[in-house]
Amino acid sequence: MGDVTIELAEKIRVSNLPYKLPEKLRELLDGFKWAIHNKKQSAVVLVDGRSGMGKTTISFQMAKYMSPNFNLSNVHFTPDEFLEALTKTNKGDTLIFDEAMLLSSRSALSAINKMIVVAMSMIRSKNLFIIFNVNSIFDLDKNLALSRADLLLNCYGDSLTDKGKFIAFFKGGDGRDRIKELYIFGKKYYSYSHPKGNFFTTFSSEFVLDEDEYEKKKQIGVNAFLKRAKTKLSEKQRASRDASVKYFSEVLNYTQDKIAEIVNLSVIQVHRILHNEPDDDFAIENKGIRS
Repeated sequence: MGDVTIELAEKIRVSNLPYKLPEKLRELLDGFKWAIHNKKQSAVVLVDGRSGMGKTTISFQMAKYMSPNFNLSNVHFTPDEFLEALTKTNKGDTLIFDEAMLLSSRSALSAINKMIVVAMSMIRSKNLFIIFNVNSIFDLDKNLALSRADLLLNCYGDSLTDKGKFIAFFKGGDGRDRIKELYIFGKKYYSYSHPKGNFFTTFSSEFVLDEDEYEKKKQIGVNAFLKRAKTKLSEKQRASRDASVKYFSEVLNYTQDKIAEIVNLSVIQVHRILHNEPDDDFAIENKGIRS
C-alpha cells in the first residue's frame, strides 16, 4: 500500500483505547485506514469460527480502532437491515454483519449469501470498513472469499472454554493469497490447515460496547429473521411443498427423517403436514417425533 501515514490525533486516539490489538493486526488495520481515507478504497474483513470463540469481541475491537464513532447502530443481524444500512453510510464508516442467527439453517445461509452478492456491488462505490462475522468462510459465496475479502481472522480455541486466539490469512508480501488458497484447498473438509496462516496470536477480552444492549439487539434481529422466514412461503408454494411431503410419504414410503432432509424442514414440520396440522412454528425444536 505504499507509505502509510496516520495523523497524530488518530494515533493518540487509538493509543488511549482500553485494549491493545496485536501489533501485526494494527499494522494491517492502519493500512486499511489509510487506503479508505486517502485512496477511496473499501476494506472487507471476515471473522469466522465456532460460537463462543470471540468473533464479536475481536470484530468490535477492530471496528472501534478503525472508526471513533463506531457504536451498536453500526452492527446488524439480518440481511435486509445490513443492506439498508449500506445505503446510508458515510465515507470511513464501519459496518458489521453479525450472523448471530440460525446459521446451521440452509435458508439463513441462502439469505446471507444473496445479501453478500448485493453488498459487494454496493461496497465498491463506497469508502467503508466492512466486517462479516460468520460461522465459516466455507459457507460463504465464493466471490467474497476468492476476490473481495482483504483479511480473514479464524477464531479458535484448544477446548470449549478456551478462546481469544485467531489465525490471520491475507495476501502477503510474497504474493500468495492465503484466503483464496484456504477456500480452494479447505472447503471440502472445512479444514484450516492449508495453507498456514500469515500469523497467529491472542487478543483481549474487552467487549468495547454494552454487552447487555448488544444481546437485546441481537435477539430482536433473530426474532425478525424468524418472523420473516415463517411467512415467506406463498399459499401456492406451501401447497406444492405439502404435496411433495405427502407424495414422499404415501407413494414412496420415505421416513419422516428422510423427507425432512430432502425438503429442508424439521421432522416435526413434516409430521404436522402429514397429519394436516397447522404449521405455524418456524424452527421449532424437534421433540423426538419419528416415523
